[in-house]
Amino acid sequence: MTLQEQTSRYSELEKRKWLVRVLMVIAVGCVLGAKVYFTIYLVDPLVGIYSILTSFVLLCVLVLSYFKYKDPYLDAKNVDISNGPLISIVVPAKNEDKNIRNCVQSCLNQTYRNKEIIVVNDGSTDGTGEVLDEMRKENRTDDLRILHLSKSVGKKKAVEAASEIARGEIYAFMDSDCDMAIDAVEKAAKIFHNDRKLGALTCHGSVRSALRGNTMEKFQQVYIDISCRSIKAAESSFKSVTCCSGSLSFYRRVAIQDFIHDWANDRFLGMDFKFCTDRRMTAHILGTRTTLDTLGNKKQHEHMPILQTGDDDIETMKKSLDPDAEFSNRPIKWNVEYSNSVKVNVGVPKTFGSVARQQIRWKKSFIRSLFATGGIYWKRPSFIALLYYVQTAMKLIRPYVLFYTIAILPIKGDFISVLFWIAGIMFTGMIYAVEYRLRNPDDGLWLYRPPFTFITTFVYTWLLIYSAITIRNKSWR
Repeated sequence: MTLQEQTSRYSELEKRKWLVRVLMVIAVGCVLGAKVYFTIYLVDPLVGIYSILTSFVLLCVLVLSYFKYKDPYLDAKNVDISNGPLISIVVPAKNEDKNIRNCVQSCLNQTYRNKEIIVVNDGSTDGTGEVLDEMRKENRTDDLRILHLSKSVGKKKAVEAASEIARGEIYAFMDSDCDMAIDAVEKAAKIFHNDRKLGALTCHGSVRSALRGNTMEKFQQVYIDISCRSIKAAESSFKSVTCCSGSLSFYRRVAIQDFIHDWANDRFLGMDFKFCTDRRMTAHILGTRTTLDTLGNKKQHEHMPILQTGDDDIETMKKSLDPDAEFSNRPIKWNVEYSNSVKVNVGVPKTFGSVARQQIRWKKSFIRSLFATGGIYWKRPSFIALLYYVQTAMKLIRPYVLFYTIAILPIKGDFISVLFWIAGIMFTGMIYAVEYRLRNPDDGLWLYRPPFTFITTFVYTWLLIYSAITIRNKSWR
């Protein structure tokens, strides 16, 4: 097959994909209209109205992610970054001896050269510290800095410790069980250089071992993929992503530096709140205006307990902070975006129990973020704000609607409304399954999306109530 024939075939396949997407939007619109009719004339009003809102949100997400979202890298890919900003890659790690080498090596392998890597060993009790010291000896470079905390202080405070010595204009925060694509930092640098109002950038995640992994890993792959490419893309079309993922996200230093201490020492209901690391930080950027002349004026706080090991001298690091900054008295309303081109492989829990515990942590973060994101998101563009508040309200009332549908309506003998509800869940799952397959035609994991939609509805829904009841429990595992 000639190159011209290959190009023509590729173009034809892309056209077919877009035809399928248009048909999907039309189908969701038709189902939405049908739901309105059934709600008026046939099914229980509560079930009908909730189901209408579900299809309304689905329709909005599809339309925005298909027709309004544009990957910010497309406008930035030709940007010259030969003199690009210094980027500080920060990796907090605790008891990750099986993953930390792969994670740090992906940072060292980056095509972008103007970077520093700060790995914070958060009081690990396994071999994490030894692995990091070995890597420090293997890589005699000023780009890699290792901090050993003498006791565990938690992820947020570990990041704060790194911020005390970081010199970069841009922060890259990455979880220690993840590894980034070799060009991730370079692409992010171009995007930030191209948009001076960009406060934060989140990336596209994929489960590292999904294809050869177990069922739980496959479920999480279809969930993470759709969460990024559909939901975050829809929010990004208004430059208002509500949660920058902990797996890998980039932040402009001036947008968060003065907030890091408050974020690391967040209190909720009169106690230290360990969770909500990502949503709380994102909410700060979404809701604040910052003048660039605040850079370097951060308050001095008590330093983290650091053990000086290897060749890394902490005081020398602090004295080497770059004093250069751009100054302006004009407040900036920051953009928060998602890039489909900046990739990261994500490590995920492999058992149902560990996934459930992760979901509980995330739902506690969601509850906490109601007072952060919820209190400021009305300042963002009105349509995406409306969509956010509708989705938030739906999450809060979903446990009651689910109980009403599966427990009360059968007692009343209203099985039509129950079947109507189940059919709606299946339809939503199938739409997302087709969307996944259009972008990942070869892996076959799209089949996992419909059953996963039932799991999120009939299992994960109840975890919100449990998370609210146990929100004072700070146990991580």
